[in-house]
Amino acid sequence: MKVLFRGIEYVLRCAVQTSTGCFFMLCVFQWSFLAGPAYSQERDGGAADNHKLLYGLHLGFTENQVDLYYTQSGTAHALEEGNHSFYVPGFRIAVMGEVSLSRYFSLRAMPGISLFISRWEPRDVSVTAMLLDDYKVESVCGELPVDVKFCAFRINKLEPYVAVGLNYRYDFSTLRNGSEYIHPLNAHDLRYTYGLGVDWYTRYLKIGFEFKASHGLFSPGTGGNDPFYFHNSSSICFGINIEA
Repeated sequence: MKVLFRGIEYVLRCAVQTSTGCFFMLCVFQWSFLAGPAYSQERDGGAADNHKLLYGLHLGFTENQVDLYYTQSGTAHALEEGNHSFYVPGFRIAVMGEVSLSRYFSLRAMPGISLFISRWEPRDVSVTAMLLDDYKVESVCGELPVDVKFCAFRINKLEPYVAVGLNYRYDFSTLRNGSEYIHPLNAHDLRYTYGLGVDWYTRYLKIGFEFKASHGLFSPGTGGNDPFYFHNSSSICFGINIEA
């Protein structure tokens, strides 16, 4: 048994030392967090629209605008030449908790994680601090968005809605070292979100499709000793929600 426990401890220690491992561990935590409430609702039974409190899962595909900066005298400056701003695809996974406030309003929290990975080649950039031919731009963020949903009417089993809210984000990639990585300027970020979607009510589940956009409220910070940094500007997300 001691050998088994030591093996498990070694695997977990190796996993949390990498971004992919951290992402995997957070996914497992979210699924385990959902298991208890889902089992309770299955025992209670009844249609999804009869519950005042719903739990579920969210899977989203994102498009993220990345702005690159370089440091000079300890201050971050935007790159004025070359490919200094581009879009990077990514995805996010989250658990959901939604409580009905009235016939038209509900409050929803969606703690989860988002991820995008890209590479950047510093072509046509007149910065003497370049060390490599290309750099890795990678972000693994923990997020806590809280939205207010407004549903005005329902058409049979379909219920369109609009949602607005705030999203606190922490970028775990700031904990990583390596000269080949471009680090984010802000580890902490507060973003405002807005979007629209539609919920489809089945007998026991509520399936939603939504389109959301988010923009950061914090301005880019100052750089450190690394030559390049990136800042998450805006992002859009198409998501699928499953609640019960």
